[in-house]
Amino acid sequence: MGSGYKKAVIAAVAVVAGFGVLRSSQAATLIENGGSSVVDGWNITTAQGVSLVVTLSGSEISIDKTASFTAPNQELPVVFQASGSGATQIDFTGEELLNNTGSAFSGFQFILQNVGTANATFDGLGDVFAPPSGTGVDFTSVALNTSKDILSYTGTQNAGTTSIWGSANPGDDLLIDAPVGSEFTLKEVSIAGSGGGGGSVVPLPSAAWQSLVGLLGLGVIGIGRQIKNRRLV
Repeated sequence: MGSGYKKAVIAAVAVVAGFGVLRSSQAATLIENGGSSVVDGWNITTAQGVSLVVTLSGSEISIDKTASFTAPNQELPVVFQASGSGATQIDFTGEELLNNTGSAFSGFQFILQNVGTANATFDGLGDVFAPPSGTGVDFTSVALNTSKDILSYTGTQNAGTTSIWGSANPGDDLLIDAPVGSEFTLKEVSIAGSGGGGGSVVPLPSAAWQSLVGLLGLGVIGIGRQIKNRRLV
């Protein structure tokens, strides 16, 4: 889903979002920047820089997400705490990830941290985001560990770019199985790399530049003296 859709949803749910509890099918709510809300048996809490548009469909919660990373190797969590019986699947249907860290990503991870009596897991490689690509974005592959709680993407995302995850294609989403008894945090981790554009050259202060020129001059004089002494030997 794009940003235009999100703006429309935000406007539509502004009146009801403050109630904090939404249970009817097709209802939607906005949760962002450290806020929380109870949706169909789950108390969902975001981190600063994270925005969620949450909708319901039967026994599944669908989430469209935006996250802005502002520091290298930053972790942005979304916490899911059980508040009653409800959805047993949580589907992140789309994400916009903004790299505002000043350096490129050299990889990206989605991690489930479980604290309940049952473990939430990623459904499988048939239901995870396809590695996104685009201007300044080139993720090439994804791997899921054996316990199905860590997704690792290889590739790059330049500083100052936005990557789009998820599409209308079947299976191009991030599906989490959340059985009764599960409580967990979904952490998204940006892995800092080198290069990637978006940076700038920091000029040396004039005093430092003058010192550097002086050192270079001394080096040249020293080399000249060595050559002269060798000629005199």
